[in-house]
Amino acid sequence: MTQIDMQALWAPQIPDEAELARRFATFNTQYFQGRLPYAVVRWSSRMRIAGTCDRQRRIITLSRPYHLHFPNDVDDTLKHEMIHLRLPHHDEAFRRVAERVGATMHCKEYPGLHPRARYIYVCPNCETVFHRTRKERLFCGRCSGRRLDPRFMLVLRDSAADQRAIRSIAAKKPSPQRTRKRLRTRLGEFTRRLL
Repeated sequence: MTQIDMQALWAPQIPDEAELARRFATFNTQYFQGRLPYAVVRWSSRMRIAGTCDRQRRIITLSRPYHLHFPNDVDDTLKHEMIHLRLPHHDEAFRRVAERVGATMHCKEYPGLHPRARYIYVCPNCETVFHRTRKERLFCGRCSGRRLDPRFMLVLRDSAADQRAIRSIAAKKPSPQRTRKRLRTRLGEFTRRLL
């Protein structure tokens, strides 16, 4: 076998667009009683998230890079985006339908998912991480119930500062004085516990 044949053998297999159209028709009949409008299902090599749905143009786009990482999630993503043809938001009605058809709510993290994200926000309540390309005033939609509740305002975590701190800690070597002092402190704590 040539080098190209070996790579094709080990590369994950994802369906072509004709197969995606067949799966759309099958899921429409199986889970939605054929009530969803016809939509074009296509692949995108540029998109990083699992998929998107353009309701006005009736186009479902699935990410090729994402599904090369997770080839078994193609059907899950397709069902999720099919729900968006009827329900645009991830609200309670969407969650009920997603549970009924066996679709997950959010895509998985993988290397390259947020290549341009410069800012990382964290919800103080549920600790969900959000990646953004610019600074914004944001609220956690899961915790605040889609209201602007100040208790759930996202906290900016400075990823650049975190990386610098990690690098500086890793670069520092403990000095002999620090090591002796730390050893004396630990020895003192140990002897106090014995007494």
